[in-house]
Amino acid sequence: MTKPDYQKQNEDFVADLIQLLGDRGLIANLRKWWSPATRHHAYPILGRLNALKDDRRQIVAALFAVHATSGKNPHSSGGYSIGKAALMLAGGNSKALGFDSMERHFRRLLACTDLDDLKPQLHRLVKRLASSSLTLDYARLLGELRQFENSPERVKTDWAVGFWQADEFETPEPIS
Repeated sequence: MTKPDYQKQNEDFVADLIQLLGDRGLIANLRKWWSPATRHHAYPILGRLNALKDDRRQIVAALFAVHATSGKNPHSSGGYSIGKAALMLAGGNSKALGFDSMERHFRRLLACTDLDDLKPQLHRLVKRLASSSLTLDYARLLGELRQFENSPERVKTDWAVGFWQADEFETPEPIS
């Protein structure tokens, strides 16, 4: 498949996730994916999303559900990348009060070597995003997780650029 095909598939998957926002019960069951004891509640929804045999889709769907706790759409195609979202949670620059704490968390995220290591770090980050008005580009995240398996250093470098080399950036629309 060509890269645009994957991008279209990623966007279609996220569009399917957005459709779930109208049903709080489905989103709540999808959040149960994070606990092995309750994960079985998420399987029917993951089946509808054609994600049962794709760890990356499962991770994105579960992160989306955590981020959508307010019932608002946490996705924006112009939303933040993982690196920029972490920077914004840290106060927007290295002089902000919460920067050191977020930097430590972000370094743990960058130390991950596989998806199993990455899942809890992303979960922790997205739980913090859920209490903010920041959006993520979940289609982009799905693409990054696809790349992570083959070239994790490239993905982590892109995230690091967003966190430590962020230029003056445009602020995506907050969740309304």
